[in-house]
Amino acid sequence: MNTAAENTATGAGALFGNTIGDSNTANGAFALFSNTEGGGNTAIGDQALFSNTIGSQNTAIGAFALFSHSADTSRNTATGF
Repeated sequence: MNTAAENTATGAGALFGNTIGDSNTANGAFALFSNTEGGGNTAIGDQALFSNTIGSQNTAIGAFALFSHSADTSRNTATGF
């Protein structure tokens, strides 16, 4: 069951795995692809925040920014490739 709300996804595979995460923005192919529960994240760029699953309030700007971010950590910011 998907209860996610108030998310925006633009690009192939963006927010693909999201099921209960709210208020996320993913702009770019496969941005926030693995996110399932994390909320309040912003990913701009191809595969930005790709591996994030439950981390919240993260911001990644640029292709592959925070790509391997898979730990349960929140409030991180990364810019650039």
